[in-house]
Amino acid sequence: MASEEMRAIEAIVMQADEPVEPHLLAQLLEVPPARIEELCNELAESYQSDDRGFMLVRVAGGYRFQSHPDLAPYVERFVLE
Repeated sequence: MASEEMRAIEAIVMQADEPVEPHLLAQLLEVPPARIEELCNELAESYQSDDRGFMLVRVAGGYRFQSHPDLAPYVERFVLE
């Protein structure tokens, strides 16, 4: 079961237009940045082990959601519509 901290990370990253930096997440959740890294790693591993259609990835110094690469053909069709 996901902790409130994990759920908060998901909610924030879901709403963000740009990758969310760990130090900002740490400030918002009032936890150390190292805890954010742990939580994001746990979330990313959880999505991977559940074979989800999306991933939590670290890019440009922050975290964001992106579609799983093996689903690119479906996403491309959607984008082209």
